[in-house]
Amino acid sequence: MFNNKRIVSIVDDEIYITKLFHEALRENIDGISVFSFIDPVIAFEHFTENNVNYALVISDLRMPGLNGLELLKKVKTSNPKVRTILMSAYNFEEDELYQQYMKEAVINSSIEKPVTMNRLYQRVRDELNLYQKGISEKS
Repeated sequence: MFNNKRIVSIVDDEIYITKLFHEALRENIDGISVFSFIDPVIAFEHFTENNVNYALVISDLRMPGLNGLELLKKVKTSNPKVRTILMSAYNFEEDELYQQYMKEAVINSSIEKPVTMNRLYQRVRDELNLYQKGISEKS
């Protein structure tokens, strides 16, 4: 299964954003399969079923049902190698849980909305490189 493309998922309750990011990443970053979800619970179910192939989860902070912090914590608990990016239009730098999750590497990086496509591509490439480096060091 090593030849499979690595999975990158986008989780945001705004369908416009998931569609935009999905197409943009699929067309501009090689070697990945992109999945997008507007429901964080369904996103986590997909992750659970495919977690060995996941490389990166990009999640919005504020979503109904399961917020981005909770989702990324579940992802990291299930597979600590997976890289994570938290997105938000809100200033979450002061949030205590956010700071704790940054220290614990539950969140690997964050992006403020609105996001420019170039910033998104660069951040995704950086995280995928770190993911690959982590896999190489452990094998």
